Order: sequence, then C-alpha cells, then structure tokens
Amino acid sequence: MSYNVNGQLITVNFPVASISVNKSSIAFTDSQGKNRQTFSKRTEALKFMNWLLSGSK
Repeated sequence: MSYNVNGQLITVNFPVASISVNKSSIAFTDSQGKNRQTFSKRTEALKFMNWLLSGSK
C-alpha cells in the first residue's frame, strides 16, 4: 500500500512488525525490511503512524 504526503509517495509492504517514533521521524519494519521516514511536521508524522497502525490490522 502507498501513503501520499505532500506529493511524496511512501510505499509500505504490510504487515508492519514494529514502529518507532522520534519527534518528526518514523522508523518501521515491514515485510521488505527496515525503513525510516522523516516529515517536516510532527503532525504529519503522527498521521502516518496512525495510518500504519490502521493498515496493519
């Protein structure tokens, strides 16, 4: 699945095994391995984290 934020497309291969949050960065491990995304705003990072959590159910 893909997530679009400010024209940037982030591809996530569910299921997500782990998620780590640090200010405006989100690190996650999906079926393809470890990934890290940095956002310009913390609110964008939190929206992405919520999307990750909802998609991995």
